[in-house]
Amino acid sequence: MEKNYAPGGADAQQERQNRSDRLSPRSSASMARPNRQQERRNEILDAAIAVIERHDLASLKLTDVAAELGLTTNALRYYFKDMTDLLSELAMRSDVRFYDERLQIGNRTETPAARLALTIAAGLPSGPEDAEWRAIWRAVLAAGFELDQRRDVQAIYHRQVGLYTDLLTAGSDTGAFQLNSPARDIAMTLMAMEDYLGYRIVARDPGLDRATALHLMREYARLATGATLPDTR
Repeated sequence: MEKNYAPGGADAQQERQNRSDRLSPRSSASMARPNRQQERRNEILDAAIAVIERHDLASLKLTDVAAELGLTTNALRYYFKDMTDLLSELAMRSDVRFYDERLQIGNRTETPAARLALTIAAGLPSGPEDAEWRAIWRAVLAAGFELDQRRDVQAIYHRQVGLYTDLLTAGSDTGAFQLNSPARDIAMTLMAMEDYLGYRIVARDPGLDRATALHLMREYARLATGATLPDTR
């Protein structure tokens, strides 16, 4: 039986009804304009994150997201044909946090070591309930062993490798870092650590938490760059 994750209570029911009224597809004559369609897609993505925050990703279905919004599954398919489609867009939206926002760290950070430390800290999940982080991993898992067919999911990793590569290269150029390997090799190792350690955090591994992951990544960065990174949380 499919799980229904819709919240209870009169207020929640009214909110679902309001969202249902906004999201229900109309006839082609009154179809939403592109900007309204994007607003509605964003509401669906927000609902998906809310469900992810509360429940097991492995059992997440389009039906669950529809129930969160008080809609039928077919109404959701007007915007997303299936969970793979929804999760792909959710992952790309989350990429703003893990690429675009981290890219801005350099604008407010004076030293390469501080920038690297903050970039590492911003890439790891805040804890087991970090829904955006979990959403990205759900999209990766949905891609299975065919990343060559899923360029959208590929790009999440490789864009962030590029971010680390540029950061390391800039630090090396100023003499702040003494790299013991090519910058891209170090960047790929940092991203591999970030991905796997982050996965174990959101998978609720009792033997690995954010503090441990930060320590491991910072120690590797110190060995790879010859620089001591400032403390971060």
